[in-house]
Amino acid sequence: MSEANKNLKLFILFISFIEGGAVMFTELISAKLVAPYFGTSLYVWASVLGITLGSLAIGYYSGGYLSNKVKSNMLLYWVLLIAGCFVSLMPFSSTWIMKQTINMSIQSGVTVSMLIFLFPPLVLFGMMSPIIINTLTKQVQDSGKISGLVYSISTVGGILFTYLTGFYILPVYGITYPSVIFGVTLFVIPFFVLIANNKFISFAFLIVIFVPFSKLRKPHSDVSGFRVLYENEGVFGQVKVLDHNFGTLTRGMKYGRGLLVNNTCQTILDLQNPEYSLWDYAFFFPNAASIYPKGSDALILGLGGGTLLKQYNRLGFNTDVVELDQRVKDVSINYFAVDPSSNIKIDDARHALRTLKKKYDVITFDLFLSETPPSHLLTLEAFKEVQNGLKPGGMLMINFFGFTSGDLGKASRSVYKTLVESGFNTNMCVTPSNDEMGRNLIFLASLADLDFTNTTYSEPFIYPVTNLEEHFLNTAEIDFSEDVILTDDLPILEHLYANAALEWRKASNIAYATKFIANL
Repeated sequence: MSEANKNLKLFILFISFIEGGAVMFTELISAKLVAPYFGTSLYVWASVLGITLGSLAIGYYSGGYLSNKVKSNMLLYWVLLIAGCFVSLMPFSSTWIMKQTINMSIQSGVTVSMLIFLFPPLVLFGMMSPIIINTLTKQVQDSGKISGLVYSISTVGGILFTYLTGFYILPVYGITYPSVIFGVTLFVIPFFVLIANNKFISFAFLIVIFVPFSKLRKPHSDVSGFRVLYENEGVFGQVKVLDHNFGTLTRGMKYGRGLLVNNTCQTILDLQNPEYSLWDYAFFFPNAASIYPKGSDALILGLGGGTLLKQYNRLGFNTDVVELDQRVKDVSINYFAVDPSSNIKIDDARHALRTLKKKYDVITFDLFLSETPPSHLLTLEAFKEVQNGLKPGGMLMINFFGFTSGDLGKASRSVYKTLVESGFNTNMCVTPSNDEMGRNLIFLASLADLDFTNTTYSEPFIYPVTNLEEHFLNTAEIDFSEDVILTDDLPILEHLYANAALEWRKASNIAYATKFIANL
């Protein structure tokens, strides 16, 4: 083999490496692009995976067909150039289509949206492997060897870019700039090859590739009555901080500061009294915890805007916090009056439970990621780990969907059944609301029989609660016979709460996403 042919082969194999990485990069980016509008539920991930596999299947077939019909050696470079254009446009084409589909059902909206912005580049990437194999195969007996080499190199590229995108690019740089830069890089590689081969029509695609640079995200501005203080894209979703009017059940309309993850409000504080939350349900956690004396040890899994941390501090607790997203910690300190000296550890909550170095009087799960609670923490095995981290007489509290009846309540009832199976004495406390949609359910679980008839925690401007048991559901009247015990080996909670999550996502879209998308 001549030196020139050897170098060409290496260059084409390098493109195969880039193609594998581009598939994974594009898939991960697409899931994060839809999250602020359609959430991160099981339906969303099913759509992402379904569109990805369908696109690649069509691409593999089309690439094999074209590689036999088109004899030009430039076919591979044209495919990569066009794919680069589509990738660089993804942040903008996705926003445009989701503006049209936001009022569809979650399943339909996310599928139609990704058919517009994810399907085209992935079809093109899928075409590349058979084209590369055909280009490199000179004799029939070499086809198996060449195919294995191409697919292995492509897979290595996919592995590398999966880790690089998930662990570094998304957390540090977000979505928009990496998409544009990566797309332009994919464009530049074939562009110069085509120019060198007198394919000057490729200059026309420069117009397309310059579009993303003219539309890069502008500084934050007020949107539909929201004052946008902070916005950031990352691996755990889009984080926003907004000042806006907020309607409360018991205190009327207030002006608050909200922490949003994927356009679902996670925290809302009262700007007139920044130490206090406008969530009516949040009051019930410290109220239940007030049965423990000052100086008790508390662990909060899920920081949000620091509402529970500040409430537990008022109770005089020694409080540790575990939060998965560094951005949330930074935002809570910079915008939500959280004390920078607070003991906040960045870690996964289940991992933190497995590695606890101390025992606690109170452990609290406040772990919704936009509209989805963490199923891996609500299993029989996880609750056993919680028990190992509790002091005698200690209590576990869990924030969950407020649905308890019908199909929408099956997830809540299954969590209750799992808590009981693990040995916990369990109560279901519901917050005041006009219906199940508007309330939160708080599980109160302990190995001891606790008395909540004389709770002492209070806050200004909110109704007093001195007997928390008045808010307990009578579990004897609830039928748990058809509900399931959740285990690590049977991770079906996401399936059970999928419809409840959809209801929450619809409400969040009405309150936030539709208003933001209308101004794009």
